[in-house]
Amino acid sequence: ITQFIADSIGKEEEVEDVTDLAEVVYQKTMGNIFCVMQAMEELVRKNALYYDMMCFEWRWAVSKVELSTTISDDVVDTVKGKIKELSNEIQHLLIVMAYVPNALEVPVLTE
Repeated sequence: ITQFIADSIGKEEEVEDVTDLAEVVYQKTMGNIFCVMQAMEELVRKNALYYDMMCFEWRWAVSKVELSTTISDDVVDTVKGKIKELSNEIQHLLIVMAYVPNALEVPVLTE
């Protein structure tokens, strides 16, 4: 998980710099890669993890304790929250798509 996070935020050469962040993310996700990606997105959405335009690098300005309270304990709640932020039209489309076979082509979605 540490290497994945380091690669994701451009710290491939400084893996030890992301150890605290990786520990918190691992504790919340137990290493499930889908959950790790959701947790990282949540940190960005909540500005706990941000890209510093002056230094051209990703930073986090909170302690391990603050990071752990920023990340939701339940990835399902996180995904539900993201869906609720979508427009009603898109939410309805997702409901319909849940019943459509996987053979649906992208051009059909754009119509």
